[in-house]
Amino acid sequence: MYSAKIEVPETQKKFLGLPKNIFFLGLTSFFNDFSSEMVFAAFPAFFTSVLHAGAASLGLVDGIAEAASNFFKIYSGHLSDKFQNRKPLVVFGYSLSVVTRPFYMFVGSVAPVLGLRFLDRVGKGVREAPRDAIISLSIPREELGRSFGYHRAMDTAGAILGPLAAYLILRFYPGRFDAVFMTSFFVGIGALFTLFFIHDIKTAFTSKRENIIGSFTRLPLRFKLFLLSVLILSAGSLPVAIILLKTQSLGLIIADIPLFYMIYNLSYIAFSIPAGHVSDKVGAPLVILAGYGALLVSYFTLNAANSITVLIVGFLILGLFPALTDGVQRAFTAHSVQKELQGGAFGFLNAATGFGALLAGIVGGYLWQTYTPEVAFMIGGVLILLGLCVFSISTILGGRPKAL
Repeated sequence: MYSAKIEVPETQKKFLGLPKNIFFLGLTSFFNDFSSEMVFAAFPAFFTSVLHAGAASLGLVDGIAEAASNFFKIYSGHLSDKFQNRKPLVVFGYSLSVVTRPFYMFVGSVAPVLGLRFLDRVGKGVREAPRDAIISLSIPREELGRSFGYHRAMDTAGAILGPLAAYLILRFYPGRFDAVFMTSFFVGIGALFTLFFIHDIKTAFTSKRENIIGSFTRLPLRFKLFLLSVLILSAGSLPVAIILLKTQSLGLIIADIPLFYMIYNLSYIAFSIPAGHVSDKVGAPLVILAGYGALLVSYFTLNAANSITVLIVGFLILGLFPALTDGVQRAFTAHSVQKELQGGAFGFLNAATGFGALLAGIVGGYLWQTYTPEVAFMIGGVLILLGLCVFSISTILGGRPKAL
């Protein structure tokens, strides 16, 4: 008796129990963050020992680069909804970021570092909203928290190995930042390879051909208030690169800085997937509130740190913050917005986060260097409390998205 072989669609194939797109986009983030976090973990040491610059310059570079990322995050998400062709944007964005990394070894001042960081963040801006849309459209809504939690966990697994690799290179080969940057580049090639296995997801909806403002006006009121809260909360979230300078007040050598970034990421990965599971059960708002509460506690702990032990505890608590917010905020976005608007919604979410990071980097770095770390932590804490008030209102006011 003849039986026909049934072909399973590519988008329904699973690897280790995960949909193919989710599994391979996790690998992409693993290799990319291994690569990028090697560079990022070395930045505080690179700025102080090679560029002879401080917190203000470090915050300025990261802040301006995030501003470029914001612009492209909005438009890439909007374009992905309009043309339903997301993968090319994802591939271009990752490629642009990876190709910048070996060029850091040729610079000797802040300006060219700003240019390279600018291009790196443009790549992030181009890829992030379409990538998040592919993730959200590849799985059932009840698995959003788990899937985004897995993605953030893979992201952070790479972010643990990256700083560790940077530490080992700088510990055994002091001052060899060129080795850090070249190793980072070759690891990044692995991220580009995994993109060959990703398949685009097209929705049954046709997005109206409208401008960015028109797309924004169609979003639910609840989500617009959420975006405002994210902007304020991000403005109060000091860049980790600046907080890592706290290690210098305890007399640690520059090669040790990446280790504390690794400690931060260990906490991040340990709680990313559990946070996603919890958000699916109790709701994203409670988990997000807990995440920013952890950030406030970390500020108090790091500001009071007078020993290596307290500093380690502070960075462990700090790692709870992104674990409880990054993936969960994306899941909250997917639940709050109609499917045909999700690419644009992720773009607006990333933009709100990025513009807040721009303010946090420039103002936070200035306050840290010109005044004291205590002042930077205090202003950041006030903004977080204000943002939490707006977020609480956003969970009460505004309607749910229309039934699809």
